[in-house]
Amino acid sequence: MSSHLTKYHLPNGHAQTELFDARVHSTPVQSEDKSSATLLLRRTDGQFVQAAVQFKPSASVSLVDIARGLTPESLVRITGRALTSRDASYDVAQFQIDEIVILSAAKVELPNTQIIHLHGAPGEVLPSEQSRAALIDRRLDNRLLDARVAATASIFKLFSGVHELAVEYLKAQDFYHVPTPALVNYEFPGEEDDLFAVPYFNKTARLTPTGEIHLGMALSADLERVYDFHTVFRREPASDGRHLTEFTMLELVFNLQHDWTEILDFADGLLVSLLQSLQNQDKYTRLTKTAKRLYPLAGTFNIGLNKNGKLPRIRFGEAKAILRDFVGLESDDHQDFTRAEEAALGKFLASDRSHLGPPTDVFFVTHFPKHLRSCNIYPSEDEDGTTQSFDVILRGQECVTGCRLLHSAEELRTAFANRPHPIDPETPEWRPYMTAHELGMPPWGGFGLGINRLVQGFLGLEDIRETVLFPRDAARLSP
Repeated sequence: MSSHLTKYHLPNGHAQTELFDARVHSTPVQSEDKSSATLLLRRTDGQFVQAAVQFKPSASVSLVDIARGLTPESLVRITGRALTSRDASYDVAQFQIDEIVILSAAKVELPNTQIIHLHGAPGEVLPSEQSRAALIDRRLDNRLLDARVAATASIFKLFSGVHELAVEYLKAQDFYHVPTPALVNYEFPGEEDDLFAVPYFNKTARLTPTGEIHLGMALSADLERVYDFHTVFRREPASDGRHLTEFTMLELVFNLQHDWTEILDFADGLLVSLLQSLQNQDKYTRLTKTAKRLYPLAGTFNIGLNKNGKLPRIRFGEAKAILRDFVGLESDDHQDFTRAEEAALGKFLASDRSHLGPPTDVFFVTHFPKHLRSCNIYPSEDEDGTTQSFDVILRGQECVTGCRLLHSAEELRTAFANRPHPIDPETPEWRPYMTAHELGMPPWGGFGLGINRLVQGFLGLEDIRETVLFPRDAARLSP
């Protein structure tokens, strides 16, 4: 359905005739003498149109009768004349109808009128923020109606925008798109419960939890800079608004010329470019403004850059000290960040209390301890038990994980053997990855960016399921 107008310029100074498609928002209202009717129409951009039809004795079919029979959510094509100027505001435009074409009539009984009220039409009171949160499962059960709410649809359009912007950025940086398989035969010993196993002819396959393995092998084939924008799967048992079992990742790896800070710099440049484009380009700022009707934090995201134009970078140990000394949490240096710690750290750096630079909703935490990271991550040059790895915290939760990875076949074999649950590199499932290193693997690294969490954090959404038109978590397999 298009909300774009087609305009016909009429001679002799008459008003322009316009044609557009819209949804009937509510039951049409007929005048007492039945000579006219008023329709409240809704365009996909969220603007409402109050459209009037008049009885014409000369017409073969009465427009008033057509209008009177329209049901809410029916799709119509309208031809007529605007009585007020149309702009990007949230005001109701006035329109005089000359012709109505019913493209698709909706059923008289709609499954859930509470969702219709989320549009915030004139005369309707939006449910409170607490009521909207309680509606989430009902909205997901009636997702097609929910997605017609302009504020909801703006989330999916911004999600698409992130994809467009990222691909544009990577293309300019000489990256190549390499599709990675959704079905894999490997597993990580000790982490079997994290993956979905599926029958695959006479063997067992798994839904891929990451594209890193195959992207790394592409570097061994001398492709040098590669990425995939794809769906990954994790067996997340919690249905808590934070985790999905199926979500979208941008994963990229590339050859290193000097050291691992190239990965940090690239992640910094990509994130800042994406976020600033969402904040500055008109097509995305309009969507953010629309989202704000239901999501009050939309449009409040802060990108606090230091004097060098970079996002703040703090070491893992420093972050733990901040949590203890400035936030007042008892945080253990030997344990990874809890969800509460990530949120508290994010809140601190977003506040004026932060001593690390301007308030920011996005920053890096670097040098995670070796025991908290995968066995094949490069150790820190400081030889202090940390690794050349990082997370990006965005609006209080991790949305990027990156690192430099071992490229020496001998070091990788040793790392596999010393893993708490060792990996045998001679098994059929791991032999291709091991061969990639034995053939001469370049120094390499990269990161994975969770697009759902990026959009969730940018708009300040409480529930990550709102970032997906058809979300999947432990409790949901439909629609």
